[in-house]
Amino acid sequence: MIRVAPGRASYLAEAYALGVEGAPPLEFRGVDLRENPDHPDHRFNLAIDWGSLTACIGDEDSGVGDLGRWALALGRRPPSGQVLVFGVDMRTLSYSKLLLFRRRIGYLQIGDGLLQNLSLRANISLPLQYASDHRLNEVAGRVNELVDAFRLAAVEGLRPAEANEEDRRRAAIARAIALDPELLVLEAPFDGLTFRAGKELLHLVRHRADGTPRTILITLQDVGPQIAPLLDRCVRLVDGLAVEGQ
Repeated sequence: MIRVAPGRASYLAEAYALGVEGAPPLEFRGVDLRENPDHPDHRFNLAIDWGSLTACIGDEDSGVGDLGRWALALGRRPPSGQVLVFGVDMRTLSYSKLLLFRRRIGYLQIGDGLLQNLSLRANISLPLQYASDHRLNEVAGRVNELVDAFRLAAVEGLRPAEANEEDRRRAAIARAIALDPELLVLEAPFDGLTFRAGKELLHLVRHRADGTPRTILITLQDVGPQIAPLLDRCVRLVDGLAVEGQ
């Protein structure tokens, strides 16, 4: 973990101050998963427990693909209901506070979201350079830690188009945890990966720098029998409702 020198204001400390003490890290309250639901009286309700590894699964039309974006207040609002992150409806925050608050959340969008004109290493460093107050030597040290942990040393200088799918995913997930977030949202993280690679990546992100379990939400269309035992909870989206189990 990178420590902030005494006397320096910390963006992350400000972000942590915005949350509501004792609230779940992520909660969906009475959310309509689709604009024109087949069952308008069905509302999606789900609270994610602290330190848990939860998967939400559903087909392409279930609305599962929106959960991650709603958690970060990206794009359109849910048709109804609330999405609370650390007890806060991020839609109520000013733009500057929203950007600040997002520092507590790591996000892997579907695919990888890497910038094509930057190397894998430069992509990993982006949150540390622009969303923290760390000095350059601290940024370099943290990036070195992530490159080593995610086994990217041999390819860190490649641009995404020059790297294989697994290495791109490794770099994207390394970037997502660069600021050691409490909450990590992963969209379809296993697509195109072997079970061994997927299991390794889950192991790498499962705990924060201080050893406490990280709260993780995974959204995907289905979860295989090898990944399922690694989850604390699996919720299937059916007709706008959360149904426990696969």
